[in-house]
Amino acid sequence: MPVADLVTILVKLLKVKAKQRVMKLPRNGDVPFTHANISLVQREFGYKPMRNLQTGLKKFVRWYEKYYGSKKKSDH
Repeated sequence: MPVADLVTILVKLLKVKAKQRVMKLPRNGDVPFTHANISLVQREFGYKPMRNLQTGLKKFVRWYEKYYGSKKKSDH
């Protein structure tokens, strides 16, 4: 999933405007290194994610706002 899609999901869920700073990426469009590979845990332990990223972020945002309160920039 492209980072831009992640930002779009969070902007929608948090109902805020994102301050975006676009960084130059390598020619192939990928980051130089990432730990975001779950194939080993899937193979070794049979791990299967139970929800997609959008659903997981929605659940996280609900928890975060309930725990910390909804803090928009105008609240500071």
